[in-house]
Amino acid sequence: MYGSSGLLFAPSGSVLFIEGDCASTAYLIVRGRVELFIVRAGRKQVVAERQAGDIFGEVALVDDGPRAISAISADDCELLVVSREQISTRIAEADPVLRLCLGILLERLRGTVSSASDAFAVPSAWADHFVAAREILSLDVQLHRAIERNELELFFQPIVRLATRQLAGLEVLLRWHHPQRGLLQPCDFIPLAEASGVITAVTTYCLQKVARQFPSLMAAGLSNAGAVEPLFVSVNVSAADLHQDRFASQAVSILCNAGVDPRHVKLEVTESVLIKDAEHCVRTLDHCRDHGLQIAIDDFGTGYSSLNYLNTLPMDILKIDRTFVGSLMSDTAGRKIIGAVVSLGAELDLTVVAEGVEEEAQADMLTAMGCELGQGFLFGRPRNLLETLRLIRRWRANVPDLVEEWPEARRA
Repeated sequence: MYGSSGLLFAPSGSVLFIEGDCASTAYLIVRGRVELFIVRAGRKQVVAERQAGDIFGEVALVDDGPRAISAISADDCELLVVSREQISTRIAEADPVLRLCLGILLERLRGTVSSASDAFAVPSAWADHFVAAREILSLDVQLHRAIERNELELFFQPIVRLATRQLAGLEVLLRWHHPQRGLLQPCDFIPLAEASGVITAVTTYCLQKVARQFPSLMAAGLSNAGAVEPLFVSVNVSAADLHQDRFASQAVSILCNAGVDPRHVKLEVTESVLIKDAEHCVRTLDHCRDHGLQIAIDDFGTGYSSLNYLNTLPMDILKIDRTFVGSLMSDTAGRKIIGAVVSLGAELDLTVVAEGVEEEAQADMLTAMGCELGQGFLFGRPRNLLETLRLIRRWRANVPDLVEEWPEARRA
């Protein structure tokens, strides 16, 4: 029985698995005791006992062998279930040398401790690792449920045409209304989602939400056409998304089924994601562009930029990282880099967006350099749908700082 926290409750005497079974899960003990036993000549022989802070069942999960031992709860237990996917995703992304060492270690463990090879008590020196692992895995379970329970909410940050201060678009930024921890920022859960593989479900969720909410955003913009351009929305995608062969068709299907023209949606990908597996990413992004989606390279200048990649990667937009914009007024070298990127964008027919614009002087200088679009707190902080609709309807071109009109935005 699973509780609200995602823990498995196993009453005393519950058999958790049997020797010889195929393995699909391991367990972290949060509370209670578990006996590990074998049956020989019809007699039960307890070979080990595990308590809170221990993990068991992991060896068969990792090396894909059968259970070498049976497990039963000796007390009422609370267990955090660790799935095969949670383990295999992390192992697949580990260094090849580390995977080799792990495989050899497990093989030796099975060969030398056959009576209890499926159990491993967490040494006291690893206590901190246990706590961290428990938090990560627990949050992973909760994130899956957050999608099911609609706890994730889209926030939108304005993207502005610098020359006129017209509202041009919105970047979608996710927030999680966590039942216990309150409103979580992307940095609190997106890295976990990427590490566990649930990021693909998160992206699908975002696209579905965008498809449902974009018509109201567009309608608000049309009601204020002088100050608001035909809007676009930017959605962040991950390496895992781009490794799905059907990602492009699925994304377009979600949008078109809701009546949203894919040309109004831009996919943001970081440089590092593209460089890691350029060939596969290029193939997927080409398919996206074939369907009308535009591609933005996020955090440009912080990864592994090279003219060769700019020439080969499918892209429509370059987003200059906020670190360069932050030093625009004080760092001559940084200013020259931004100027070079803007010039390069013009030569390659790419739109350039400056991120992290927080001061009017920065916006003016970027405009003078020929940078087309800007994004940052000067133009507005991320806001939920209702606040964003209100902002769009009252947007005024050539009036950059609307944050003062919306004090609630400072808390976003």
